Amino acid sequence: MAIEVQNSTGAKIFVKALYPEGFREIKPTAIKGETLYLDLSELKRAWKDNAKKHGYGVEPFIVITIVKDGKVAVQGISLKGDSRYQKITILPNYKPLKTTKEVSSESASSGNIQPMDSYWEVLEEYREETIPAVVAEVLNADYSWGQMTYSYMANAHVGFGVYIFVNSEWSRTGTHYTYNVNGGSISHAAFDRGEDVYIWMDFTYRYERWKIHIDGQNFYEEYVFVKSFDPTSLSWANYKPSNVKPAPINSWDFEGRYYSSTYTYPYYRFSLGDLTTDAFSIDVLGFISILSSAGVISPSAAAAASASDMFIDVNYEYSNTQAFTCTLDVYGDTGRYHRIWKGQSETTVNNINTVPVVGFYISQG
Repeated sequence: MAIEVQNSTGAKIFVKALYPEGFREIKPTAIKGETLYLDLSELKRAWKDNAKKHGYGVEPFIVITIVKDGKVAVQGISLKGDSRYQKITILPNYKPLKTTKEVSSESASSGNIQPMDSYWEVLEEYREETIPAVVAEVLNADYSWGQMTYSYMANAHVGFGVYIFVNSEWSRTGTHYTYNVNGGSISHAAFDRGEDVYIWMDFTYRYERWKIHIDGQNFYEEYVFVKSFDPTSLSWANYKPSNVKPAPINSWDFEGRYYSSTYTYPYYRFSLGDLTTDAFSIDVLGFISILSSAGVISPSAAAAASASDMFIDVNYEYSNTQAFTCTLDVYGDTGRYHRIWKGQSETTVNNINTVPVVGFYISQG
């Protein structure tokens, strides 16, 4: 495949591809002007084998880092379909680059890197954790009762935002799409009057820190993303277990005031397609906290993630196919009014702002 990187003449360009074990640097087979030519056949074979052995695969996802005239741009690209004949054009959004001087060549002597090279990159640190996180919830301060259903369609693609910390700020750099060969479902997550309900699932979060060296100067890229998910782990309860990470709700939007004319028919119904976007959010700060406690992530990246209320966005629709389905039916005693709010995630991370949460708050009146 070919990628034209506009306004990149004279730039240093690094390309990484997401393999089952994480990001790996790949070299273009050819460079003509501002166009890179990549052979992704090995990458596709790796993911095909992974799907057979471990039950999940991805659409090819690459990240391109462009450094030019003291500025940097990072662009993630998801390659859908047959990428052999694709040509993609990107226009880098350069920002001033903050670097530090190289004081030792020790890290340059590892792997395929040669100390005399004027520019190179190396993976310095990584960490993976499988963590259960809430995907849907109802907080019920009312006399209402009801049920939720939640399911994943086997082999359906789900997109997860990929986040990078560079130049002292977090940005969303792209979406990588993954799928699981297994389905999973909860048919009846019930809640009674005054009871809450939570539905959660296991996600495998990954962190990577890359050191990039150019002409005696260094800078770092820190990545956080969800690599995979396990739909067979879908579970529910009327309380949130302590190991389950909460829904990242920052605010509540008033949905409406509803009247239950009969207790035999729901006064409020919801399905995932009712969301105003094709994405919802899940927690990432629990993973950041683990990284911080272990001394893996840089203190500045951890602090910035917390200060920006960072989360992971989950795109549940791909090629007109909805990977997840979720429904909610709420009932009430005849003749009562009820108020319902929907949860929202809000962040100051670059390239993303507000994403809905599949979360509801019910109150009387």
